[in-house]
Amino acid sequence: MIYTASSIPAASTSDKQALAETTLRGLVEKARSGDLNAFSDAVAILHPLVYRWALTFARDVDEAEEITQETFVLVYRKIDQYRGESAVEGWVYHITRRLAFQRHRKAKRRRWLSDAGLPGAESVYNTDPGARVDRERMTTFIRHFFRELPARQREVFDLVDLQGHDPAEVAEMIGLKAGTVRANLFKARASIRAHILELHPDWRDIHR
Repeated sequence: MIYTASSIPAASTSDKQALAETTLRGLVEKARSGDLNAFSDAVAILHPLVYRWALTFARDVDEAEEITQETFVLVYRKIDQYRGESAVEGWVYHITRRLAFQRHRKAKRRRWLSDAGLPGAESVYNTDPGARVDRERMTTFIRHFFRELPARQREVFDLVDLQGHDPAEVAEMIGLKAGTVRANLFKARASIRAHILELHPDWRDIHR
């Protein structure tokens, strides 16, 4: 049988995450032995994730960058404390989260979310009456209402719906019961959906 590119199934998100985790564990083991190049490689893989997490807690971009830098300083100092009992990503997330809370326990989402702007209901109806909301517009609405969620709901929504983590995995990452994570996720989704439908009641087909 001849296989073509189209006949070979693409790797799933979970497969890619598993591969990344395996790579990170190997790099961390080398870093624990003093391999600075391995640590640099681990930082290169983790940096986009840590910066994204930092944005969830920071008041602005500058603070997010500071949190990111400080996180990797702590990761380097604590590298010997990692025993492989949890995923590297989860361990680093815990460090990022704790550091951010120490800096500002009432951290807010970066300001660019509030600067994104919300299209006026009147202009939407005039230019696109009765049509299904497109992906770009939906993203704008979600970003706008996302910043208004309570801190816990905002954190869970970001990790599950925006970053693609499983609720059970998020529960381990932030130290909550899986049921509590799912409850906060349900509330966050319901809140965002209610806000959108308040402006656009015709969009009842928005997924819960």
